Amino acid sequence: MTPHRCGADAGGSRLMPRDWAGESERDRSVQTYVESLILPGDGGRSRTAAGNQPVTLTLGPRGSGKTTLLRALAAWAETTPVVLLDLAELSRQEKRPVDVLGAVAFGLEPRKKHVPRISFRAFRPVCAALAVEVTPENRAGARRRMAQALAGPPSQWLADVNQVAQIAASMVGLPSAVTAALQLLPLGERGWMRGRLHRRLSGIRRATAITSALDFLIELNLAYNGGAGEDRRRTERVVCEVFLRDLRQSYARKHWAVRCLLLLDNVDNPLGGEVLRLFLEERQPDAPDPLVVLAMAGSYPERLQDVAFGWQHAGGGSPGEWAAGTAFDPRCVTDGLRVGRLRDLTRNEVERQAEEILRTAAAPAPRGDAGLRWLGWAVYELTRGQPEGTARVLAALLDFDRTVAWEERLRRTLEPSGGVVRELLDRLLPIDPPEGLRRALIRAAAAPDLAQALATRALRDEAADHLRTEFRSFCRDGLRTMHIGTGDELADGRPETPHPLLRRLLLGALDDPDAVHTALRAEALSRSEPRRAAYHALACGDLPAAAAYLDGIFEQVRPEEWCGELCRLRRAPLPAHVGGGAGITPWRRYESLVHHLGDAAVGPRLRTVTRLLAASWLGPEPVPDPATDRVGDPYREPLGDPYASLYAEINARFHTLATAHTEHVAWTAVLLDKAGQYDKEPWR
Repeated sequence: MTPHRCGADAGGSRLMPRDWAGESERDRSVQTYVESLILPGDGGRSRTAAGNQPVTLTLGPRGSGKTTLLRALAAWAETTPVVLLDLAELSRQEKRPVDVLGAVAFGLEPRKKHVPRISFRAFRPVCAALAVEVTPENRAGARRRMAQALAGPPSQWLADVNQVAQIAASMVGLPSAVTAALQLLPLGERGWMRGRLHRRLSGIRRATAITSALDFLIELNLAYNGGAGEDRRRTERVVCEVFLRDLRQSYARKHWAVRCLLLLDNVDNPLGGEVLRLFLEERQPDAPDPLVVLAMAGSYPERLQDVAFGWQHAGGGSPGEWAAGTAFDPRCVTDGLRVGRLRDLTRNEVERQAEEILRTAAAPAPRGDAGLRWLGWAVYELTRGQPEGTARVLAALLDFDRTVAWEERLRRTLEPSGGVVRELLDRLLPIDPPEGLRRALIRAAAAPDLAQALATRALRDEAADHLRTEFRSFCRDGLRTMHIGTGDELADGRPETPHPLLRRLLLGALDDPDAVHTALRAEALSRSEPRRAAYHALACGDLPAAAAYLDGIFEQVRPEEWCGELCRLRRAPLPAHVGGGAGITPWRRYESLVHHLGDAAVGPRLRTVTRLLAASWLGPEPVPDPATDRVGDPYREPLGDPYASLYAEINARFHTLATAHTEHVAWTAVLLDKAGQYDKEPWR
């Protein structure tokens, strides 16, 4: 097999910045995993499959690129038997699992070079039989309509229908004459699916009325269309058995050069859950089939939410986190089912997309010698690799006049009133959220994580019960919060921590951020929580209060703890009046923040701490220090000082603290190490 690889320029020169489906290292890793499933390990020399390949359920939040990745995989595998279905669309059309199986069969039947011709000789008449309108009162008429519905003369379909009737011979006790007649069928056509399906059909009503293959199909029809829910599910299992049996028969005595690939999108709905459960329950370990299933979902399907299908992980979030720096390796949660989660893009992947932007823009590169790496770093810091956000921000950069500076393009693109921000917020938040949830999330974004927001008066005392319930449900779902999960909670934050991009978008929707932070500061003071009070004081522009808190705990805690508090504070959101705009340099913003230090009453150490905090708050995050910068808040703000012009000031203030304001060896060593973080720009 030589898979087709989607080109980066497919569909036009600007497609890549918008999409890049199938081209990122992340997507290629998923493709490599799928290829390992559809190609037998012996390169196709074996005449039988070694066993069923597991169903792979891949989870990803909204905007993570699930649909575009599936489309890219379908194009890559176009020379093989491949089917791509959107279960959300089929669900809107009120389709049932049998309809989905029919669509799969239709997609697999076209002839492909170098693979077996797939035909569904028994499955087709069974599906046709289920669509016939029959009544149990008129058996003769039902037989006549059933025969007419099966296309072609009897010689073309009778043998296939009789194969299905053999199920009844061994499962529901056909009259001896019919059983004897079935024995006349060729030996290879007898006895398939006997034991397992006995329990499936044993409950079908009026079994004694079956005297022919048509009668058997009539009873299937009645159970499917007019029976109770369990009768319908029993029939669906039978049809799935027939489907899989035909698939195995098509591959019998053939080289397993390549298996069939079924790509299912949006399976987190009742229809998708039923289809997945059918495949998981009906595939036979002792009779392997050539089907490979890769499904995508924005949540773990409700139909699989029990211990039998791995939902014992519900309390700790969805299974299958994709660890940083590793290949796609979904976790086996139960026999036949693996679950993985799509990760965000890495900085290197964002840089590759930014490189295409610079080539396309025909505009001067970012100033200085930062160039490509600066743009990739800046976009990554803003979006943290969230695929939809990264694509939209990069694409928006091309809409500016070539004379507009790149940092100004980024700033305008992410202005709260801009179309990109509004569109992204609609794209990433749940569709049709419950009444009041969106407003609650916007206000809650002022806190570093949603668990802190849940304890505020606005939600604890003032919100309606249903809203608190919905809010807690949102907080617990890492796919809806888009929580960054690298496996290091000290860096990622507690599970209720929203993705930095989602938080940025929500913060931009606040009508009066200063008022919200002022209220949260007052609540923290009333609960005697000075560290939280300092955070919200800084977020509403009160630098002196935040600096006084840092100065008050200097040398009262371990030096690593103090530097961790500095890191936590510098990640507080910049107010609009501090962030500035075009034409205002970072140094001017910095000087306006520390203007009050002209007061002689401010002591030397507090003066140094204040300058250090102000410059660190405006400046971009340095290369992280594992000992001091893992504070559980992944939020970043690279546009306060986009070219790190304040790094020399930060370095100098750390040196001043280390040499003039402490005599403790441990403090001196830690502070000098911190100064070293600012020796070079973070994009180097």
